[in-house]
Amino acid sequence: MSDVNFYLEPVKKRPSRRSKINENHVSARIAYDYKDDINKFLTDYNYQNKLTKYLDNLEEYNFDQSLINEIVLWKLNRYVSLNKQILTEIDALTKLRNGQHRKSEDVLEKLLDIHGVDLAMASTILRFRNPEVFQIIDRHAYRAIYGVKYPLYSMSSNQRKIEAYFEYLDKLLE
Repeated sequence: MSDVNFYLEPVKKRPSRRSKINENHVSARIAYDYKDDINKFLTDYNYQNKLTKYLDNLEEYNFDQSLINEIVLWKLNRYVSLNKQILTEIDALTKLRNGQHRKSEDVLEKLLDIHGVDLAMASTILRFRNPEVFQIIDRHAYRAIYGVKYPLYSMSSNQRKIEAYFEYLDKLLE
């Protein structure tokens, strides 16, 4: 079979939500947003590089549920990699008691700075680390508590997200 070069035609439509969200993440660009030679796109494609290299070298490993979960998260582009320092800081939150959630502000700020972690994910991580202090916030839970639409977006400032989360936890304590 001969080499075939594919060229993508410019897309004549409004930018997708996905392309707007990922505009700062060149590696997350998807093929239909790419306007050059598709072969160059495939060469430059950098999708969760560290995890991809790990998953590409599994010949000697038996599959278990943990490995399947990593593959699923890779496919969904929801794999989040936390360093040892933040994991240690999350573990330290087990010492907090009910009503002390504001002492976690630094950890929450660090979580929100990690690619792939927004407030719903960060609150879920915190909740499973210390359910006595933290609860999950997302648009469904927020509407159930306040009876109004969730006021945050992915582009909301981290400080605004933290304030909204702590107010939410305060409300749950009433």
